[in-house]
Amino acid sequence: MDIHNDTRSEWIGSLISELDLVKEKKPVADPNIFRIQLDKYQLPERIRQTATAINEEVGYQAVYLLDFLPPQRSVVRLSFSRKKTEYIMEIVLRSSGPAVVFHSVAGVHGSWERCFYRVSRTVGSHVEFNQNFMPATITNEIIRAWFSFLLSGFDKKFKPGIKTRSARMAGCPEAIRLIE
Repeated sequence: MDIHNDTRSEWIGSLISELDLVKEKKPVADPNIFRIQLDKYQLPERIRQTATAINEEVGYQAVYLLDFLPPQRSVVRLSFSRKKTEYIMEIVLRSSGPAVVFHSVAGVHGSWERCFYRVSRTVGSHVEFNQNFMPATITNEIIRAWFSFLLSGFDKKFKPGIKTRSARMAGCPEAIRLIE
């Protein structure tokens, strides 16, 4: 037996115990329950239909769509590129429920540019907005607001938000709470 390739992990267990690195695992929600809810309210399908309608209207594939299958925590990802920045909207499954996440990746290069040695490869990523939601509350108007924010390149005047329950009941539009 090679003394350099000790496959026994006894030393790892004792080290973890000695350093008190073991954390109690919190119960994790089953993401399949959230997928079932999304499908019940046809959210992925309504998003696909909206992306298709946009692409038909502009006459080319402006919005790219990628579906994910279980057990992935991402459900659907939409991307839109402008001026070497890729703007992305994702529906993801968190332990707290489904969420919409908007993020961008700057410095995306074309297919030929990455072949040249001296081209800068600076790429940065930034989460612009994220929000948990209940699938039953997502209307077509909210989906349009999400797409408007995506296609605007995350222009703040298109930033989505939700009204608090008390604000909806009072009909008070100035009481908007953004979850970030």
